[in-house]
Amino acid sequence: MTWCLDDELTVKNINSGPLVTNMRTMRLPQTSLYAGKLFIFCLGLVAALVSGCQTSVAVRVPHSDLMKPTIPADLKVTLLARANDVRDKPRDQVGRQTATLIMLPAMQVTPENGRLDRVIPINVESALKTAGYQVQMVEKLQDAAGPVIVAQIDELKNYLFSWLYPIGVVWGKMQLSLYLVTPEGLEIWRGKTDGHWGIMPSLFYMSGFETRIQSDLKANLNQIIEMVSSDEFKKHIRR
Repeated sequence: MTWCLDDELTVKNINSGPLVTNMRTMRLPQTSLYAGKLFIFCLGLVAALVSGCQTSVAVRVPHSDLMKPTIPADLKVTLLARANDVRDKPRDQVGRQTATLIMLPAMQVTPENGRLDRVIPINVESALKTAGYQVQMVEKLQDAAGPVIVAQIDELKNYLFSWLYPIGVVWGKMQLSLYLVTPEGLEIWRGKTDGHWGIMPSLFYMSGFETRIQSDLKANLNQIIEMVSSDEFKKHIRR
C-alpha cells in the first residue's frame, strides 16, 4: 500500500494491484494552508529586506559641518587612537535590521570606513581640531608625554523597523564620553555628552541608517566641541 497526494490536496489509498479500491478523500485543515502561505510571505519579506538593506555605512561627519567656537583653543592635546566601547553589543555593530511585525533580528550594520573603535577617535580628532586644538594621536597611553584624551562609546544603536515595506523607519541613539587620563591611566577629568536620538524614514532602506548615524554623530561631536572649549577643560590641558 502506498500513499500519494493529488492536485486537489486529497490523500488516496492505492492498492498495488491493477484495480484501485477503497479510495477516500481527506481534506487538510484550512489553518495549515494559512500557515504555509504566511511562512512563504515571511520568507519573501526577509529576502526583500536582505536584498534592499544596507549592511555598512559611513561613520563620519565632514569637518565643515561642525560648529566652530568663537575663540579657538590654540593648545596641543594628545588623543588615544582607539575608543573604549562599553556597550553590550558586538564591537563593530552600529545598527541592526529587523524583519516582520515581530521584529525578528536580521543582519548587522557595520562601519564601512574601518573598525568602530578606530573611526570614533578619528571623528573626535576632527572635533578637537575644529575647536582649535593641535592633535597628536597615540596607540598607547604610555606613548604620551602628558595627559591623554580617551573617547568612550556609551551608547550607539540603530534599529530598522520594516512594518511598511518598502518604507522603513530607523530609530537610533548615540552617546559619547571623553576622559582625560595620565599616561599611567589615572583619571583627571571626564565629560559626557547629552547624546542624541531620532527617527528617520527610509525608502527601500538605502539611506536611513547612514542619515540617522550621521545626525547623531554630528550632534555628539558638536557637544564635544562645547566641552573642550570650556575653561575647566583647558585648565587641565595647561597643567
